[in-house]
Amino acid sequence: MSKKNKEIIYNDFKPDFSILINIFQELKKYIKEKKEKDEINEFTFDWSNNNLSLLMTKCILNYYFDIKYYSIPNNFLIPPVPSRLNYLNTINTLLTSYNALNNNNKQNNVIGIDIGTGANLIYPLLGYSLYKWIFICSEINNDAYENAKTIITNNKLEENIKLIKQKYKNLIFVGIINKEEKYFFTMCNPPYYDYEEEIKKEDKNRDCQYNFDEIYYKNGEIGFFDEYFEESICYKKNVFLFTILIGKKTNVQIILDKISNDKNIKFYDMKRIQTGNNMRYIIYWSFFNNFKEFNECILFSKEYYNFIPIIEE
Repeated sequence: MSKKNKEIIYNDFKPDFSILINIFQELKKYIKEKKEKDEINEFTFDWSNNNLSLLMTKCILNYYFDIKYYSIPNNFLIPPVPSRLNYLNTINTLLTSYNALNNNNKQNNVIGIDIGTGANLIYPLLGYSLYKWIFICSEINNDAYENAKTIITNNKLEENIKLIKQKYKNLIFVGIINKEEKYFFTMCNPPYYDYEEEIKKEDKNRDCQYNFDEIYYKNGEIGFFDEYFEESICYKKNVFLFTILIGKKTNVQIILDKISNDKNIKFYDMKRIQTGNNMRYIIYWSFFNNFKEFNECILFSKEYYNFIPIIEE
């Protein structure tokens, strides 16, 4: 990857379609319109076509990130790369601002946790390719788990990405976080919709493929956050920075208010990330004042050993 390409990816990533079309000829059949503006070719694609969405993601991962094998089964979400990069780049900025990274924003022992990595495994692939971070990933859906495992194996990333099958439907960090280990961050793009209230309304309007486990959760983002946050308290000494991506603006203040009520939180805030017309909100918190304090803390305590999770089969 050239220095210029790296600079593009670190900042506001926009794939160069002219380059991609020239290298990957199969993209040409999905072009709806081509026009030249200021000596630059601009293309309009038929983005409603799932075949194009997957093909474009494959081409971007191949050219910009050296991911040679990539496949997603039918009925699973196809991730747009720019928005996923925005989340990772924001985490990198936060880790840097709290002195968790060194050597020009690189540190070889950075370990992050991706909760609900999905069949697409997109965050670990991008995070390792761009920053050389090591990832622990969880997935509860059997088909998604098997596909993610295939992506890891075919790209020979077993030493860099560890995939764990989450056995417990209503738990998040239990069985994923090793109580004897420390992690730099957690990240999660939780299910967006409340099944009870929104499934019928949204199902008939959606024209993209998806899997039930990817987009629906009881009480939606708020329900998922509540469990995520409660378990973060139980594992507060294991992780420096807990983060979660929120899609609904109406949920942001509710979540921030809940975090502010915990007196053990040392800092928390929200970052807006915009990709095209889509606005998302990264909410983050820590039980440490800074990374040095986290790095020096002793993991085990009576409080920790007294923690017994409620496990529902």
